[in-house]
Amino acid sequence: MRMIELNLNPGESGEWKLKRFTITPQGAKMHNLGEIFNGRSRFILPGEYWGLYRSGKVIMSNTPSEIDDHWKFIQKASGKVLVGGLGLGMVLKCLLDKTSVTKVTVVEKSSDVINLVASSYTNDPRVEIVNADIFEYKPTERYDCAWFDIWDDISGEEYPEMKKLHRRYAHYVGWSDSWLRKNSRRLYQENTKYETQCAPLGGMF
Repeated sequence: MRMIELNLNPGESGEWKLKRFTITPQGAKMHNLGEIFNGRSRFILPGEYWGLYRSGKVIMSNTPSEIDDHWKFIQKASGKVLVGGLGLGMVLKCLLDKTSVTKVTVVEKSSDVINLVASSYTNDPRVEIVNADIFEYKPTERYDCAWFDIWDDISGEEYPEMKKLHRRYAHYVGWSDSWLRKNSRRLYQENTKYETQCAPLGGMF
């Protein structure tokens, strides 16, 4: 499992909070058993991690399972990169660790998230952080690739938004991907199939 250390400072801004949290060996064991029982594989290791919380709910962390979600994109990315969603800056840090990455533009909708996280990365001249909605932002230059990670979780309902973003930026980037896109598409297809199958039953009651 991959581990990425982040150089952040805890704090609060608006409804957002940035802080450390600890996963005990017992907590990791119980979580991992639950993943096995439910046929999933988002395992965690005991340790101390960073969490970005909104209204008390953790939205993002730097646990190994979350790092793995982004890893294929990070490995492939090079040149000028467009990122939708700042979060903890975990993807941003990994991109800046690559000499093949020449610029990273991060579009983040929440000014509070920018207040908490951005200063840990803006000392690198390759970083540009824009306070804007990724669905409305219009790039002024072309990028080699793009990564979209603006959703709290994956249920399938976000898949149409993913498709919308990929279509919107097709003329501005060489290639793009989204957080857990394949999972989202599978869940979307399953949900659509279920709704289609159940629709005729609605008139029977």
